[in-house]
Amino acid sequence: MRYFLYLFFIASSAQASVNDVLPADYFPLATGTTTLAIYAYDRQSEGPYGMGEKRLDGQMDTQIMALRATHFMMLSDVPVSLIVTVPWSQTAVSPARLAGAIGETVHGQGDIRFGATGWLLARRESAEYFAVTGLLFLPTGNYNNRQVLNVGENRYKFTLNAGWIHPLGRSFIFETIPEIAWFGDNRDYAGGRTLSQDPAYALTYYLRYRANSSWQFYFGQQINRGGDARINGADQKNAPDNSRAMLGASFLTDDKKNQWMLRLAKDTAINNGFAVTSELLLRYLKIF
Repeated sequence: MRYFLYLFFIASSAQASVNDVLPADYFPLATGTTTLAIYAYDRQSEGPYGMGEKRLDGQMDTQIMALRATHFMMLSDVPVSLIVTVPWSQTAVSPARLAGAIGETVHGQGDIRFGATGWLLARRESAEYFAVTGLLFLPTGNYNNRQVLNVGENRYKFTLNAGWIHPLGRSFIFETIPEIAWFGDNRDYAGGRTLSQDPAYALTYYLRYRANSSWQFYFGQQINRGGDARINGADQKNAPDNSRAMLGASFLTDDKKNQWMLRLAKDTAINNGFAVTSELLLRYLKIF
C-alpha cells in the first residue's frame, strides 16, 4: 500500500509542470482586453513506474475540462494580466489491483487558482517579450481522505513562471518557460497521514512556425525535475524526473477574436510515477 500511496501522488501532481503553458500565452494583448479560454484534455497513462521500471501494468483514463479568464491592464506603465482558472476532471483506474489500492474512479471540481502576470519586457516593434507569472492554488477541489485518488489536493500551492518569446527571423518564434512550484502540507492524506513535498522544477520550450496570419504550427518539450515527497516525515525518494514531447497547431480567425488550438503530447522518459502514453488537448480562446 505504501508503494501505491507515494507513486500515485507523484503521478497525479508532479509529473508535468503545474501550469500548462501553451505557445503565445506570454504575448500581451491590448489594455482592456479580456479572454475566456476553454480547455479539454483526454489523457491516457500507464504504470506505475519505479526507478525507471514499470512495476504494474496499470491504466489511468483521465478527462479534464478547465475554464480560464484573463484580463489585461496597465499598472504603472507595465502590462499586467489577472488570471482565474476553474478546472474539472474525472479519472478511471484499472486493473482491480491498482484500483483497490488508490481508488477506482473520481470526478469533480479541482482546485481553483488565481494569479497575475507582469511583462518586464514588451518590445512590440521587435516582437520580443519577457514576463513573470505568480499563481496561487487554493484547496477548494473535491477531496476524499479515504483514498489516494482525488481531484483536489487538500493543500495550498504557489508557482512562479517566467516566459520569454524571441523571434527567429520572420516566420519562426522560440519560447521558453521555466517554472518552480512550492507545496503546502496535506495533513489529511490517505487516512490522516501528513504529506509534504519538495519544490518541483519544470522547463518548457516551443519552436513555433507562423505559416500566415491565421495558421501556426509548433513542437516542444517539457522537462520536470524535483518534487520528492515525504509521508509522515519519511523521504520517499520518488521524484518523477520525466520528459514530454509536444506537437500542435493553432488557427486564429481573420477578426482576431477566436482561436482554436490542438496539441498532442506524450512522455518520452520517466523515473517514477505514471507515464502519459497519449494526450489530446483542444483549446478554444475567445477574445473580447
